[in-house]
Amino acid sequence: MILKGVGLLFVGLLFVWLGVSGWKHRREERINIVEAAILKLGNADPLPRNRWDRGMAYAQPVLMLIFGPVMIFLGLVILFV
Repeated sequence: MILKGVGLLFVGLLFVWLGVSGWKHRREERINIVEAAILKLGNADPLPRNRWDRGMAYAQPVLMLIFGPVMIFLGLVILFV
């Protein structure tokens, strides 16, 4: 049970940190490391962002900021109850 509580606490803190960081940088053009490596090998430019990309740039940080504190709360409940 202690491992579950610590795991939930750690993942909750990670979600909050990534949610804040994602919300702060949501309007910037970002690509992941794998896509950057593939584009570098092929000497190509990244595709422009579409509606899905722009929508997920807003949805992911919001969901992380909702579920992060919930996980922190559940981790603390498991640890101290």
